[in-house]
Amino acid sequence: MNAQADAAALTPSDENPFYVQAMAALAREQDVVAQEDIYGTNGMKLVSKGSKVSQPQFERLAQHKLKVPLDHVLASERPIDATALAIAAAQILERDSVYCRLAARSGDALAIKQALAALKLPRPLLLRLTVMREQRPAMFEHSLRTAMIANALALRLRLPASARELLAVAALCHDIGEMHTDPLLLADNHDITPDERRFIHVHPLTGHVLLRGLADFPAAIPLAVLHHHERLDGSGYPYGLRSDKISPLSKLVAVADVAETVIRRFDLARLDMLARLHHGRFDAAAVSALRDLIHVTPEDACGQPEAQGAALQLSKLADMLQAWATLREVFELRVAPARVEASPLAFLFERMMAIRQLVLRAGIDPDHIDSIMSLAREDPGILLELRTMLDEMDWLQLDLANEIDRRAPKLGSLAAGPLEALKQQLRPSAAAAIPPELLSIVPEHDPEAEAAPPRRA
Repeated sequence: MNAQADAAALTPSDENPFYVQAMAALAREQDVVAQEDIYGTNGMKLVSKGSKVSQPQFERLAQHKLKVPLDHVLASERPIDATALAIAAAQILERDSVYCRLAARSGDALAIKQALAALKLPRPLLLRLTVMREQRPAMFEHSLRTAMIANALALRLRLPASARELLAVAALCHDIGEMHTDPLLLADNHDITPDERRFIHVHPLTGHVLLRGLADFPAAIPLAVLHHHERLDGSGYPYGLRSDKISPLSKLVAVADVAETVIRRFDLARLDMLARLHHGRFDAAAVSALRDLIHVTPEDACGQPEAQGAALQLSKLADMLQAWATLREVFELRVAPARVEASPLAFLFERMMAIRQLVLRAGIDPDHIDSIMSLAREDPGILLELRTMLDEMDWLQLDLANEIDRRAPKLGSLAAGPLEALKQQLRPSAAAAIPPELLSIVPEHDPEAEAAPPRRA
């Protein structure tokens, strides 16, 4: 994380320009009024109580450090409230058969509407949600749907009402820190660079700080927001926490967050495959509850995949595993095999071993891909299962490439060349072969490497 990203996360009182721009855009559509005098930290009055705040005034406010954050002193003409949240959820249930299924199978189809209607949210949070709804509607829709899935999970797991309420708010707010992210980076058609990805990875920290600053707000909610991108195997962010170090609520938010994204972009068959493949990354009870809720049937798959695409994916996967067989020795010799587990590269060996084990458990021999493709061409059911699994394996490889980028500051210059070659193999545009010059970096004689034979993933 660089200094600019640190500042965005840790000093929300220095009003973030992207959030101020969103508030200014809201003010063009409805009145935004100061509920009290607004002062800078130098004591200068910037806006008087009762004044409508115009876009030029927002621009002026953005140039000052404020005594009190804008969320705490402004109110919009048509703010969102608990009733509006419940109505929006009801509309989703009416038009989306998947969410209707989730609600029905949760054991109480009306529970999510009732839960949202009963929420008592602080005014600053309601203003943020209003800005999100009006200026970032896709983010708001994602957040609301995530809260609906989280509530269904909580009901399936028979959590007490108090925990369900905390979970609903945490899920609703899990991406609130992204209001401080440049919206251009979040656009669907934008190809995020590794450097830009750091600004996205900081949003759990930003959300945590924003929510922690609310008076009398339950501490479990900011913590759940902070941890919602952590994964049980340590592959998440911002801290790479494992298992019991991750807050219980965030484990449910994580499953709901991913589920909403997969449902929106793909289909239930893909979500079921994700749940089956990633049992080591997500809470087992939550994943089991999710699979019960979605209750996938053959009709849930979106169309029949064609064999050529599966063959290409399978070939790429085999090439990546073959590249790893060569690059693994390069990495081991760089850090000495006896010290791999204690090195910054330990995560890489763990993730690659997990990928290989998933492939083998799926019954795929990377050295003989023709045999599985012959079966898939003859059986549409096998082809669908194979293609769904390969789609998820593609995502898993891309996620590992992003994790390598995320850990770059800790890796320093350690094996930079081989890591770049591996990332090229992991990303969708992977080249088929390892550049020959990378193989020349393996030393001819390494006493530490000879002391302990290389381990195989």
